[in-house]
Amino acid sequence: MTIQHVLLDMDGVLCDFVTAALSLHGRSDVLPRWPAGEWSIPKVLGMSSQQFWSKIDAVGSAFWYELTPYRWMNELTTLIGRHAAFTILTSPSRDAACPTGKIQWLRKHLSPTFDAFMIGSRKHLCARADTVLIDDSDQNVIQFRKHGGQAILFPQIWNSNHHLLDPLAHVRRELCLLSPAGREGNFPDANSPPP
Repeated sequence: MTIQHVLLDMDGVLCDFVTAALSLHGRSDVLPRWPAGEWSIPKVLGMSSQQFWSKIDAVGSAFWYELTPYRWMNELTTLIGRHAAFTILTSPSRDAACPTGKIQWLRKHLSPTFDAFMIGSRKHLCARADTVLIDDSDQNVIQFRKHGGQAILFPQIWNSNHHLLDPLAHVRRELCLLSPAGREGNFPDANSPPP
C-alpha cells in the first residue's frame, strides 16, 4: 500500500523535551543513567506527576518554544517528504500555554507560516491504513496500529527501541519497507551509531 500521509510527533522526535525537563528540575545527571525502556520521567526522578508538570507549567509557553531541535530534524523531515506529505501530530500538556509554545516552535524551526499541525493526545483517531505515525511512545504506536494505521516507533532510550543507535536509519528503513518502491534494496543498519 502506498503511504498517503505521515503524522510526525514533536517531543522526543523533532525536539528534545526530556533534556529540557531534566534541566529545569536540576537533574541533567539522570539522562546518561536512564533505565532503558522507562517512559515515565516523574518515576525516574522519584516525584509525582503533579510535581513534575507544575514546574514546567510555571514557565509557560516559553518552555515549549525554547526546546532544542534534535540534530536530525531537518534530515528527518526531508526524508519523510520524499515518501509523503506530513502533518505534525503532538500531544499537549494540561497547561493552556503549551499549544501556543508548540505552534511558535514549529513556526520558528519549520516555517513562519507553518500550519500543517494537529494538537491532541488521541492520536489513534487519525489512524488509517495509508497513514503512518512516527512517534517515540510505545503506547501511541500500539494504539495507532490497533486502530488500523501504520506506525514507526522512533528509537529513544525511554521506549522499546532503545537498543537502536541510529534513529534516522531506523525510520528510513521502516519507511522503505512500507513503500512499495522501497521494498528491495539495501537498508542502513539502525544498530550502528550514526556517522
